[in-house]
Amino acid sequence: MDFDWHRIFFSDQEYTFFWEILFRTPIMFLAVVIVLRFTGKRGVQQLSIFEMVMIITLGSAAGDSMFYDDVGMLHALAVFALVLAVYRLIIWLITKFEWFEFLMEGKPIYIIREGKMCLDELNSKELGSDEFLGALRGQHVDQMGQVKYAVLEDTGSLSVFYFPDEEVLPGLPILPDEFESKSTKISKSGLYACSKCARTYHLEPAVDVPCETCKNMEWVEAVYRKRVS
Repeated sequence: MDFDWHRIFFSDQEYTFFWEILFRTPIMFLAVVIVLRFTGKRGVQQLSIFEMVMIITLGSAAGDSMFYDDVGMLHALAVFALVLAVYRLIIWLITKFEWFEFLMEGKPIYIIREGKMCLDELNSKELGSDEFLGALRGQHVDQMGQVKYAVLEDTGSLSVFYFPDEEVLPGLPILPDEFESKSTKISKSGLYACSKCARTYHLEPAVDVPCETCKNMEWVEAVYRKRVS
C-alpha cells in the first residue's frame, strides 16, 4: 500500500505553508495572552460561565488563524478586539446592576445550613451527590456532623464552615467504603443517617424504613468523629 505522505503531513497545503504556520502561531499565541491579561488575573476555578465562553471563543479564533490559510490573522485579531470590548461591557454592567450580575454569574447558595442539608437547593443545581461528597472529602470532612455550613459559590467552588470540636454531632459517614455500606435493612438498633439528606434518627431493626424528611429508604450507621485538619 502506497502512502500519500504529503497528504498525511501537509494535507492539501503547499510545503511552504509550514513556514507560515511558524510565523502565525507565536503571533496569535501572544495576542491571546495579551487579551487575557487585560481581562484580569483569575484562577480557572474562579471563572464564570461567560468568561469560559470568552476563552473558548478566543481559542477557536486563534487556532483557526494559526493553521488555516484562508483565515487571515487580521480577522482573528478583530474577533479578539470585539470579544474584549464585549467582556469589558459585561463587567461594567455587572458592577452597575445587581440583577445583571445575578443573570450572568448566579449567586451563592446554601447546600448545608446549620448542619442540615438544603435539599431543595441541592436538587435544583447540577451538583450530583457523588460530586458533593467528593468536594467535602477534599475539605478533610469524613462525616457530615462536622459541617455547619456549606455554600456553593457562583464560581462552582464549595466553601465549608465547620462546627467547633465540642459541637460536632454524629453524622453520615462519607468515606467511600463506609458510605457504600448503605442499606434498606436496619439490622440492629442505633443511630442511623439517611444517605440522601444526612438527617440522623434512632432506628430499631426493620426493613424499608422511610426517612421522615426525604422518604429515602437507604441508611448508613452514623459515626461520631471530630474533624482532622
